Amino acid sequence: MTESNNPMDRPYEKEIRKLFYEQHLTLVIVDDDPTGTQTANDVPVLGHWTEAAFIDEFKNKTPLFFVLANTRSLPKAKATERAKEIGQNLQKAAEKMARRFMVISRSDSTLRGYYPSEVEALSQGAGLGNLPTLLIPAFFEGGRITEDNVHYIVEEGKKIPVSETVFARDKSFGFSHSDLTKWVEEKTAGRIKHEAVKSLSIPDIAQGEEVIFERLNALRAQDVMVVNNTTYKELEKTCLVLHKLIEKGNGFNFRTAASFVSAFSGMGPLAWVPRKNASPLGGLVIVGSYVKKSTSQLEVLLKKEGLKAIPLSVENIIYAEITNESFLKEILENVESCMASGTHAVVYTSRNLVSGANPEESLAIGEKITDFLVSLVNEIKTQPAFFIAKGGITSNDIAVKGLKMKKARVLGQIIPGVPVWEMGDETRFPGMPYVVYPGNVGDADSLAHVFELFTVNTNKK
Repeated sequence: MTESNNPMDRPYEKEIRKLFYEQHLTLVIVDDDPTGTQTANDVPVLGHWTEAAFIDEFKNKTPLFFVLANTRSLPKAKATERAKEIGQNLQKAAEKMARRFMVISRSDSTLRGYYPSEVEALSQGAGLGNLPTLLIPAFFEGGRITEDNVHYIVEEGKKIPVSETVFARDKSFGFSHSDLTKWVEEKTAGRIKHEAVKSLSIPDIAQGEEVIFERLNALRAQDVMVVNNTTYKELEKTCLVLHKLIEKGNGFNFRTAASFVSAFSGMGPLAWVPRKNASPLGGLVIVGSYVKKSTSQLEVLLKKEGLKAIPLSVENIIYAEITNESFLKEILENVESCMASGTHAVVYTSRNLVSGANPEESLAIGEKITDFLVSLVNEIKTQPAFFIAKGGITSNDIAVKGLKMKKARVLGQIIPGVPVWEMGDETRFPGMPYVVYPGNVGDADSLAHVFELFTVNTNKK
């Protein structure tokens, strides 16, 4: 039974924010795709992970920043290596700046990603030792909750165990169990038995801070605990205790989704509305995500006026025998022509999923498609009136590789769960708002609504 009728109520937000700042540390969220900023505002997002970049943030005593690791786009070995490198660079920078830091491994609220290898490599690289791991995939803004150790997606008021959704059938990160204790056993290939996985239940949380403290304080090195929660209030009560434990010297590894970042830091999302845009140019929407929700959102968007649909054949990109240069040139000219005439260009990959014989082949196919989109953005000469990128890996690579982003700032959310970044001065289009639209957020009308928020504020010649 939940403690609040509204899962978004934040009764302890101000108290937690005070506790967070009193810790005098930097919270580093290592994001396996760029959508962890769904619940943040006015914080940096780093597109690289050099020691020098971390030194700058620690020197400035930045309370919280994100690192775009984009490990979900990589094979397991490379993802693990990258996570370890990020941890090592954090440790070196922190030692030089004498700055305390904490790390969160932020991943997908539907359980896709490299667990436990990524969490362990990050912790090892950062020199954190053998800490207990808290598993908290809560993303209330997207209806992701955990109850009785079972992780659910809530859609239209119905709780669907995540193993019964399309996410569990992901070609690269599929899984069989919604019970997170059994999911841990599955993901560790039996190294950690489900009976050994600890649990902080909702009844535990309801009993108050003393019981939460007792459960968390009893954890030992390498223990894994599922933290159940269906509301921000429940999660915040856990965070109040976590701050007290951290203050007394306890350490934890964290594998979480976006809501924990917000709850632990006492930072809420911030509604962001586009300013009136006097540009006569058209905007640009790129849709790489192929999941069912993205497809339904794209279908609604394409019915809007003032835009031109520019489909990309996935087969054309994947199976080109020699080069995609002529195809790229054709798409580029189409996009530039649209924007110059004040028409909004909607570029999208064909909706049929082309997958490989194994996870590595599927990732390689995805990389080839994303590389094509990056090449397209690299060649665009005119700054769009607005830019919406749909899909986690798509939006990450377009920002970092296409727009040459090293550092951006989270402005807020254009709709719940959809962050907007302001591009840094080093990027190809400095100061441009960039919408990072996750593949699985919102209803069928949401992408069209975001599009309208920009276009109703645009003056035409």
